[in-house]
Amino acid sequence: MARPYIGGTSGGVKSLASSQTLTPADSGKVFLCSQAGAYDITLPIVGNAKGWVGTFILTSAASNDFDIIGGTADVMYGAVAAENGTIIDAADKVTFASGAAVIGDRIEIVCDGTNYYVTGVCADDAHITSSG
Repeated sequence: MARPYIGGTSGGVKSLASSQTLTPADSGKVFLCSQAGAYDITLPIVGNAKGWVGTFILTSAASNDFDIIGGTADVMYGAVAAENGTIIDAADKVTFASGAAVIGDRIEIVCDGTNYYVTGVCADDAHITSSG
């Protein structure tokens, strides 16, 4: 049985191998991320995304940044578990880093309508970074 999400959509798996803007209807999906190119994935504007949730898993590692952009400046907060950890504090974007991230690095993002909260796991501190 499908689980309902924002806009009545259901979860699923979506491959991301190009720059694009996600919508509230993408909530609940697992996103398979490719570094075959330098892609920018923009999340919905936080004011329109209360309850939005998504999981991003790197499935193809290469020498390109894969950026997940908050849709609104300075709204990403959280932490990524690694050797020394990565703190995300008022960031604009989270990046699977070029030439560092490996297949299986992952983050989950949840929105409360004001901020995006990011948790993740990666094999080394340099694999997932934040900026902004």
